Amino acid sequence: MATIYAHTNDGYIARFNQSSWSNARANTAGTNISSTITSNSTAVSAYRSSARGGAYAFNIYRSFFFFDTSGISSNVSEATLKIYGRTFTSGDLIAVKSNSDIETLGTADFGSIVGWNTTTDGSGGGDNESNVTKYSAEISTWGSGYQDIALNAQALADIRDDDTVYICLMNSDYDLRDIAPTGYSDNRCGLYYTNYTGTSRDPYIDYTLAPTVSDNAVLFGTNF
Repeated sequence: MATIYAHTNDGYIARFNQSSWSNARANTAGTNISSTITSNSTAVSAYRSSARGGAYAFNIYRSFFFFDTSGISSNVSEATLKIYGRTFTSGDLIAVKSNSDIETLGTADFGSIVGWNTTTDGSGGGDNESNVTKYSAEISTWGSGYQDIALNAQALADIRDDDTVYICLMNSDYDLRDIAPTGYSDNRCGLYYTNYTGTSRDPYIDYTLAPTVSDNAVLFGTNF
């Protein structure tokens, strides 16, 4: 098994304190961003919080990572994205394919998700499940310490074929499916980024190459 650590320009982009779910989600530009932060308690989130005058504020956080896979050209049999979790731990998330825009992370990259459509009505009308390229199944259990996200066949192929693999972690219940949240208790996941001191909590991918089959294998029991 081999390991690839995320680039140090990983981080989050958020649309924070928006007056409606549509304002939070139906945009390709964020309002807040950091590619130097060490950790964030709401790194992957989609939630509604109380605002002044009895109103509500809607907030979406997406986290972005990229990995140098230029040294891999053989088939990959399995790979796991390892993310060090922290408070909060109550949200669901999914890994989807991002793009090269996130190499210099900025507010304009909020929608840097392959296949993403900003259509939003808060009732599922803008569900992007069939538009994005999923890199994992939905992760419904989050916690403190390293969390394992098993990468799927599409991710394995991209690790083999692409020089760089770009990943967005996003909330699956609300953000991906365009369901306006009504609270915040089950909508937030915290995690650490590469800029945390040392490597003990850095994001990384563990992968295993598939065994190679020799072309000159000896065939036994064959009549020619």
